[in-house]
Amino acid sequence: MDELTAVGSNTQTQTWLGQFNLGDRALAKKLLDAFYLVSRDDFIDHMRTMLIKEAQSIDGPVALYAERELGHRYGKPHRLFKEVKRTPRRACGSAGPAAVKPTKSYDPSVGSEGIVGQMISELCRELPKKFLNHPGPDQIRRKKARGFWVVTDLIGSGDRARRYLEAAWLVRSVRSWWSGRLMKFSVMAYSATELGEKFVSRHPCRPRVHFVLPCPTIDTAFSKPVAEQMKRLCTAYNPTEEEPGRVPWGWSGPSLGYGSAGALLVFAHGAPNNVPLMFHKASKNKRNPWIPLFPARVSAGISKDEFGVGLTTEKINARLNKIGQHTLAKSNAVMKSDIPTGQIFLLLGALSRPPRLNDRALSGRTGLPTHELAELLRMMTSHGWIDSQRRVTDQGAGQLAHAKKQLQLASNAMTVGNHEQQPYYPTSLRRPI
Repeated sequence: MDELTAVGSNTQTQTWLGQFNLGDRALAKKLLDAFYLVSRDDFIDHMRTMLIKEAQSIDGPVALYAERELGHRYGKPHRLFKEVKRTPRRACGSAGPAAVKPTKSYDPSVGSEGIVGQMISELCRELPKKFLNHPGPDQIRRKKARGFWVVTDLIGSGDRARRYLEAAWLVRSVRSWWSGRLMKFSVMAYSATELGEKFVSRHPCRPRVHFVLPCPTIDTAFSKPVAEQMKRLCTAYNPTEEEPGRVPWGWSGPSLGYGSAGALLVFAHGAPNNVPLMFHKASKNKRNPWIPLFPARVSAGISKDEFGVGLTTEKINARLNKIGQHTLAKSNAVMKSDIPTGQIFLLLGALSRPPRLNDRALSGRTGLPTHELAELLRMMTSHGWIDSQRRVTDQGAGQLAHAKKQLQLASNAMTVGNHEQQPYYPTSLRRPI
């Protein structure tokens, strides 16, 4: 994965890197460079765009719920809505679950559901006929809601999103709406790991999972041999076990974060618990303390200038180099064009080899949000640059060849213009005629 940020230049980051043994420091820096740092503006803007776009396919209002930890007993979540005690056990109440509500009285802290709940409130005020803010059963019936969407920032292991769906599924009326095809379920996230996406989508309500960008993990960001090195590094410097840097490399434990996800993504509002522990856990060893980069998963210590996953010209060129389009990366067609043109060439380059029909793979390869990826694919199909199987057509190949030709012409012109006349020296002599 290309370096999306200059996080390594931060003073706090340099201090964190200085805790590693000298032989491990380069590996730790490489792992850090693979992180996505998502700004608040990126998060809100892309989530709003995705929610509004996907809501167009729903014939009716959509009920939005911010994913959060719910009360449970013996591992089974409480029902999301109250039910009447008489038969039939119909769901009742106009008020739905609160967007923010601590499950433990001694811990009133608010997680990512805070910023998600605020975004939902603003979206519902902006489009009140399309979105409902945490409605209860009575409001769902009155407004004839046709979508039940759980909104979150990250699907890591998928446990919490699935528990929220299960809390709704335990309500008899909700199952009735689903079986009658009156309501469809979805989970809307900024990012999702492949394992988490599959785990959530296997719920009996058959939810559709939508996300802006696939979540980079240690397994997806590096080749298999390098990924194994990274995992051993996270294990060796697990701050919750013994002394960081001296944990046996063969030892196995939950060093990769919750669910052993090994996520490499941090939001401006905080780091998920799925990132490796050495990034957000402190050690209790007073002789050799470990100071995490994101203490208690707080990312406020990192400069806000470091955050942002938007595709600049430099990032497009870096990704073109990564997918093997080295000549195109140097082309003036990319260097001197606006961002949409650069995105088109980036996607054409990515489609030059399989997989082509996997949006997750294409989004991860190009760095394009999934909703922008879909728009570009539709446009390129209409222009005849790709076919129905997303194979690059002759016209599409011509576009790539034209961009590369511009670089060759510019290079030849530079060579001719700077050419210095060299004196002629004969290599052989002949007798005069």
